[in-house]
Amino acid sequence: MAALRLARGGIPFLLIDKDSFPREKICGDALSGKVPHIMRRLSPEMPTRFQAACSPLPSHGIRFIAPGMHIFDVPFIHNYDPSLHPVPGYTVKRELLDAFMLDEVKALAPAAVMTGCRVLSVQANGDGWLLSTTEGQVEARLLIDAAGTGAGFDVPYHKPAPAAKKTALALRTYFKGLTGMHPQNFIELYFLKETLPGYFWIFPLPGGIANVGLGVRKDVVLRKKIRLAELMDRCIHENPLLAERFKGAEALSKPAAQSLPLGNPRFRISGLNYLLAGDAAHLVDPLTGEGVGNAMYSGYIAAEQAIDCLAENRYDQAFMLAYDRRIKRVLGKEMTISARFQGLLKYPAMVRWIAARADGNRHIPGLLSSMFTDLSHRKKLMNPFFILRVLMNR
Repeated sequence: MAALRLARGGIPFLLIDKDSFPREKICGDALSGKVPHIMRRLSPEMPTRFQAACSPLPSHGIRFIAPGMHIFDVPFIHNYDPSLHPVPGYTVKRELLDAFMLDEVKALAPAAVMTGCRVLSVQANGDGWLLSTTEGQVEARLLIDAAGTGAGFDVPYHKPAPAAKKTALALRTYFKGLTGMHPQNFIELYFLKETLPGYFWIFPLPGGIANVGLGVRKDVVLRKKIRLAELMDRCIHENPLLAERFKGAEALSKPAAQSLPLGNPRFRISGLNYLLAGDAAHLVDPLTGEGVGNAMYSGYIAAEQAIDCLAENRYDQAFMLAYDRRIKRVLGKEMTISARFQGLLKYPAMVRWIAARADGNRHIPGLLSSMFTDLSHRKKLMNPFFILRVLMNR
């Protein structure tokens, strides 16, 4: 996304990636409404090209399963009307999405892409950087680091690894033949006692395939000595809502693991001649685990900061602070609220009580739907008195 924004601004850049595309990427494969929105902002025709190239599955909501097996279906858009509203979300394999994004860059600036090229080291070099790569050396005035937190090279700037409490460990695999999927392709989040403050998920994909996985905070995994593969197996075969649905399903892949650096970052994500974007900036939503939409927004904003740097010929820390402030303004409040919600999930008894009171409450689906489109409503849900009034008013 950063490269696309720079290309459309006529700014010279070089995009370096260690992989050759298409390539598999461990992910939940779910895209929130942020993704088509930021695509449309970059180019009004881009969502149409994305649909043609990737054939994503439209997703219209979330099915929440709370402790005690209470089920809540929450549409992304209340009273959705296809003639009035855009598709609110998608599911698609990252292998397809990422290859599409790279093809978009190649169409605009084919000479500015180096794939299958591994960065070996990054060193300060006068007013910029010297990158040693498997394809030779590269000099750059400004560096946008979107290499996540597990890149295999050291950097001479501040790029902290996330603490255990700020890291989710996720495991995912693919199944075919899973039954009982929602007719509108709702993604399913199971907040089970064994997974709190994380969740087990089922995300439907095109072709009758489902992305199945679970994510648990790293500190909880270490403290309880959880084996994620064993926990996933128990969820699939022993949970009364899941066992029957998986009975005739076929696993298409072995479980694959990934760590997720949860937001909200409490450190500078910019500095002299550099910007951090995506996972490198710890921008994964602490509650939902969403990373793609936040990463794409950060790439877009990083590119606009780079354009400002070039126009003003300023790359110092003080000037870069505008990037931190804009990321905080666009994504910070949402991630802060999500982090507080995640904190509540560590109390299973309270979650069960709230779920029992909410089951059958006619106000809950519309209220939860509004969370996806109105941040002020999500903020209201952090007020315990507001929650009690809703729960008591059937």
